[in-house]
Amino acid sequence: MPMQHASPSSPRERFHGLDSARAIMLLLGIPFHTAAMYSMKGGWLVDAHQPSFLASLISALVHSFRMPGFFILAGFFAAMLLARRPAGQWLSSRVKRLLVPFATSLLLLGGWEVFWMGASAGLEPAAALRWTLDQFPGRWVNHRWFLIVLFAFCVMSAALHAAPAVASRLRAAWRWLGPAQLPLLLVVVPIASQFLTAELAALLPRGETRVNLQRIVMFAPYFLIGALAFGDRRLAQIVFRPGLLVRIVGALLLLTYCIFALTLRDFLSFTEIPHTVMRPLAFSVTALSGVFVSALFYYYVGKVFAQGHAVVRYFVAASLVIYLFHEVFLLPLGVAFRQVHWPAELEMLAIAGATLAGAVLMFEAVRRSAWLSLLFNGGPASPAQPRAFVLSRRFRSELESEDCVAPATPPRLG
Repeated sequence: MPMQHASPSSPRERFHGLDSARAIMLLLGIPFHTAAMYSMKGGWLVDAHQPSFLASLISALVHSFRMPGFFILAGFFAAMLLARRPAGQWLSSRVKRLLVPFATSLLLLGGWEVFWMGASAGLEPAAALRWTLDQFPGRWVNHRWFLIVLFAFCVMSAALHAAPAVASRLRAAWRWLGPAQLPLLLVVVPIASQFLTAELAALLPRGETRVNLQRIVMFAPYFLIGALAFGDRRLAQIVFRPGLLVRIVGALLLLTYCIFALTLRDFLSFTEIPHTVMRPLAFSVTALSGVFVSALFYYYVGKVFAQGHAVVRYFVAASLVIYLFHEVFLLPLGVAFRQVHWPAELEMLAIAGATLAGAVLMFEAVRRSAWLSLLFNGGPASPAQPRAFVLSRRFRSELESEDCVAPATPPRLG
């Protein structure tokens, strides 16, 4: 049976919905990392020493699906582009789009970020600077780690696409699984990857190599789900257009994940569940949340952002640059706000707002320069944006006029 490409009833809806979802997942890094500074668990890169239940709840809600969901979309878009381009040409574009921004931001921004980690730990400026230099390159990677993992998946995908005989045998094995396909892919494989990720901690020495390998193992099932969803209509329906039952499962998993994240110690004391039972249960909830909470997220993003509003298109274009720059502002703000005795929730709002504003201004600078666009975005902003400054009246009028004109037909997702 030939593989059917996922092709919804409205191609424009699918394109805009998934593109918006990918951008939102990157932008969620701002509230997520802001909340991490105020989490009841403490111990993040910069600790506000002002624990907040709301911060812990935000962290749990976002962490339950954000990176698994991002890699599901990355797998889907990788399969879509590989269906239209030679593997070598596509991988070459990934070098420019992923590795160039990674290297540039690591070298130019990483040291600034690590310096504020040292300042947060109580180091004097001179000591913090020495410590910063000692941490190169490991800690300088910081939140850019996802670009390393994503590029590794791109290399694997391109190699498989360039070896049609191997790909054909894998497709035959997929068909042979028959009714077991979806349970294995959506349930068994993600859970198994959680266990393997934990085992690697015991098998490999500490260091960046182990951490990156663990991340590759942890997120590989989600990238695979996305890639296969492009060629399997049933899978695409479950993941991107989930029915009521799947949405209920996603909501229950989200609730369970938050309970575990917020009250695990109290939960264990209350239920007296032994560790031998709790560990696989927690791994299972984490793994399955990555699938089904992501599906729930895609469903509602698709409902809200199906039409591709111009403001949404702006943040789609800006999302990578905003994400790469956000800790440039967030970490020093976290240190500075230790001197401000506001309620934690108000501090978080101020930090997140100022961080977003600063990162948007950086995008405004980057998108006006061909060189900066290459270095920090891997190329021109896409979709293209008006040349006017984002807060100007001219920019708003150009956005409004763009809303009145149908955008170019987006590529079919299949």
